[in-house]
Amino acid sequence: MNSIRSDSGSTRRELSEIECAEVLARPISATIAFLDGEGFPRMVPCWFLWTEEAFHTTSDPDKYHVKCLSANSRGSFCVEVEDMTPSRRSNRQVKGVGHFEIVRGGITEITSGLWAKYLGITRAAGLSNSGRVVLRLRPDFISAHGSELVFKRK
Repeated sequence: MNSIRSDSGSTRRELSEIECAEVLARPISATIAFLDGEGFPRMVPCWFLWTEEAFHTTSDPDKYHVKCLSANSRGSFCVEVEDMTPSRRSNRQVKGVGHFEIVRGGITEITSGLWAKYLGITRAAGLSNSGRVVLRLRPDFISAHGSELVFKRK
């Protein structure tokens, strides 16, 4: 495990595979980043699944971020867990970059996985996944690190 102490007293370290898996399994939102038509970065929060070494989420195909990713598939995701007490603040992040695929099949499996992860149910009455697409990113690169800042008492 590599760790680096900064001048501010915070410590940054690489996460283990077990820590990465724990962060990616949490029912918290991720942020996906993409470029708009003018090349400006944009971000959108989303529910996600990490399966088969890929990041997955679903969306309506008419959403702005899906249209932008259709035109330029370059993007990234970030999942962050923060913990704070009166004497310390820490975070763990897993980030990946690559090209998003817009997939029109497998929506039921991904949607069911999202419902199970975030809602604790496999199917919900009245919810439909028809007309949605899956956004999948098999990262070219993943970084996973954490940091901790301990507050000194006076």
